[in-house]
Amino acid sequence: MATDMSEVFANLDKLGEAARVSLARSMAVAGGKVIRDEAKQRVPLRTDVLYGAIYLAYKTKSQGTNQARYSVTWNGRKAPHGHLVEFGYMQIYKVRVDSLGRFWTDKTQRLPVPKYIPGQSFLRSAYEATTASAQAAMMRRGRERWQELISEIAGVGGPNGNAQ
Repeated sequence: MATDMSEVFANLDKLGEAARVSLARSMAVAGGKVIRDEAKQRVPLRTDVLYGAIYLAYKTKSQGTNQARYSVTWNGRKAPHGHLVEFGYMQIYKVRVDSLGRFWTDKTQRLPVPKYIPGQSFLRSAYEATTASAQAAMMRRGRERWQELISEIAGVGGPNGNAQ
């Protein structure tokens, strides 16, 4: 998602390295939360394990001074079936429902003809639906965090509030 960050980057030189990273991360988290929350609302079965497995993850690789990357994804250990819901799959075995209403695959019973189960996109559609609101949240948080950082710098600065 491309966002015009010129307003923020124009003033970043006034901040130290730690403050720049803090600002970038705060903004990225704000946008990621919007997408994550929308993805959770789009999960087909809200009582499903997949709903609770969706989270916002910080990406530690390829970080720049003015860059912070987060991804909205699901925990593959908690919900290994997430990709099947998102993208669809070919069902080759019968599916059973137990007395508690839980589904399970009976791998002893093959279907006579495999059946395509279409995906019910929750993550891709959440991203597409929230691009503008995620950008707005990022900019809003950037302005808030900017003021916090300026206040912190002014509080520890020298005469006239200038940082030393």
